[in-house]
Amino acid sequence: MDLHRHGAHKFPKAGLIASSAGRRWEGVAAEVRSHPAGDLPAIVPAQMEITLAIRRSPDAHVSRKGAGIRQRTPVEAGTIWLCPVGVGEDDIHISAPLDEILHIYLPAERFETLAGLYGDARIRADTVRYLAGVEDPLLAQIGLSIHQELIRESSAGRMMVEAAALALTARVAQAYGHDRPDTRVRPATETAGPDRIDRAVAFIRDNLERDLSVAEIAAVACLSPFHFSRMFKRVTGRTPYAFVSEERLARARRLLNDTKIPLVDIALSSGFSSQGAFNTAFKRVIGKTPGEYRQDAS
Repeated sequence: MDLHRHGAHKFPKAGLIASSAGRRWEGVAAEVRSHPAGDLPAIVPAQMEITLAIRRSPDAHVSRKGAGIRQRTPVEAGTIWLCPVGVGEDDIHISAPLDEILHIYLPAERFETLAGLYGDARIRADTVRYLAGVEDPLLAQIGLSIHQELIRESSAGRMMVEAAALALTARVAQAYGHDRPDTRVRPATETAGPDRIDRAVAFIRDNLERDLSVAEIAAVACLSPFHFSRMFKRVTGRTPYAFVSEERLARARRLLNDTKIPLVDIALSSGFSSQGAFNTAFKRVIGKTPGEYRQDAS
């Protein structure tokens, strides 16, 4: 089976950055692609596909439907998707261009070999769950090592990749087979409700003049920084950084409209390090300097 044919069929408009074609890898193939926004053709894969986002793609989401399951996932560095053998995908949409996406293909025979080795018939490529937004440091680490070999071929790279493919197969079968608990994507703390984000929003608004960090705000929401950032974007539609920036500018506009406070004091009370930084940020967003804005509003 030519594993590379799958990528050419599924991603006809994607740019090919790197490929394992010609590397003589056995039992595994990999590609790095850039994807334009748009729809992908329907497909029923004959091999296991593991996809890893190497970079964050701002404001990009991948929406897809397979086996009647619809998923919508923001594209952050380290985001993982699993598409098992035989799961037909008939509605895949990319909302914005994706810069660097790693696709790893494993043949079904990899899982059969593993099942025979351990005498466990439950290990099958077609029993892996259809998942998006998987948070798995081990899968990510293996994927990044394969990506590195794709970008810079090494003398013993083939051995490393083929060993990595065995580890990938074992990890996917062990953690994401249908007989395993569903530990994917959203732990209980992440789905606990928007009240955690409401607390974070209130904390941000009460502390706009301070030098806020994601870790500090996440602690208020009782979430890890990683889970907090994902949940905050899901609830508010904005990243924590974008939200803080918008809130600081909104406060500055209110003070410019309603008070005679000096510009330097407005800058500092709105969380800017100096009046110069305030002027630059304000003009970039509003199109006027704070002084011009205040004069026009008077």
